[in-house]
Amino acid sequence: MAEQLTSHPEGIRVCGIPFYGNSGGRDISGSTYFVDNNSGLDSNDGSTWERAFKTLAKAITISNLDIARGSDRWARRNTIYYCADTETADLVAFPNKCDVIGCGSYDANDKPGITGNHVPVNDGNYGTRFYNIWFKAPADASPIVTLASTTSGCQFIGCTFSATATTTIGIQSTASPFLKVKDCRFEGAFVTSYITFGTGEAGGTEISGNTMLDAAASGIVVGSGMTSSWGSTIHDNFISAAVMTINDDSNTTGLFYVYRNDIVSAANATTLFVAGIDINLARSANNFFTAADVATIYPILDTTAA
Repeated sequence: MAEQLTSHPEGIRVCGIPFYGNSGGRDISGSTYFVDNNSGLDSNDGSTWERAFKTLAKAITISNLDIARGSDRWARRNTIYYCADTETADLVAFPNKCDVIGCGSYDANDKPGITGNHVPVNDGNYGTRFYNIWFKAPADASPIVTLASTTSGCQFIGCTFSATATTTIGIQSTASPFLKVKDCRFEGAFVTSYITFGTGEAGGTEISGNTMLDAAASGIVVGSGMTSSWGSTIHDNFISAAVMTINDDSNTTGLFYVYRNDIVSAANATTLFVAGIDINLARSANNFFTAADVATIYPILDTTAA
C-alpha cells in the first residue's frame, strides 16, 4: 500500500502518488476506509479492499460518524482510498478531517472519476483533502464543486476538472477560507470560469501549479465582495481564457498576491490590458502575459523607479 521514497526520507508513496510534509503526508492517526465502485458493496464495513464500500458517499458518512464519535477522534485525520471507473453521484457532504486518495487505473487514466455536482452542506466540514480524483461535470449548467461557509480548509491536489459544453464553473467558492487548489488540470471551455470566488472570507487561499486549458470564458474570477484576512495567492499556474485570465475585483483593489503565472488571453489587450487581466499591480510580479495583440511580462518591468 505504501512505500518509502528514498529521495525524500520524510515522504511516502500511496497508490503511486507521492506525498511530502504539509502538502499531504499520509496521516495514520485516524481510521482508514476503502471504496471500490465496481466490486464493493455499501453493506460491507469498508475495512479492506475485499470488504470495500461501493460508493464514496457511504464512506464519507461512516468517516464523519467516526470523527464525531468522541474526543479521541476530534483531532484525528481519516483516510478514504477510492477506486472507480466513473461513479455518478452528487456529493452533499465532504468527509471532515479526511484525505480522499484516488487509486487504481480507469482505462488509460491514472485516477478514478466521479461525475456530478458536489455541494457539501454538512456543518463543521474542515480540512478535506482530495488527491488524484477526476471530477467530471454532468450535462447541466452548474459548477462542478460549490463551496460555502460550512466548508473550511478544503484542498484539491493533483485532481482533474472536466467540463461539458454547458458547465459554468469548475470550483465556486463563497466564504470558504483556506482553500488550496494545487497541481490540478482544468479542461474544457467552462462557460463562466475555472474558479470563481464570491462574497465573504477567502483568507489563506492558494491556487498554484495548475494547468487551465481550453479557454474558458474567464480564468479565475474574484468578486468585489471577497475578503482575505490572511494572505491569499495565485502563483505558478498556466491559465488560458477567451477574455479575462485573472479578474481580481476583491475589495475593489484586488487582494490576491499574483506571481509567476503564464497567462494567455485570446482577446486583444491594447488598453492597459483591461481585456485580458485585472489584478492589483502592487501585489503582482513576474507574470508572463500573452494576448492576441501583445506579449509581455506583467506588470511591465520598469527600472526607472529603482
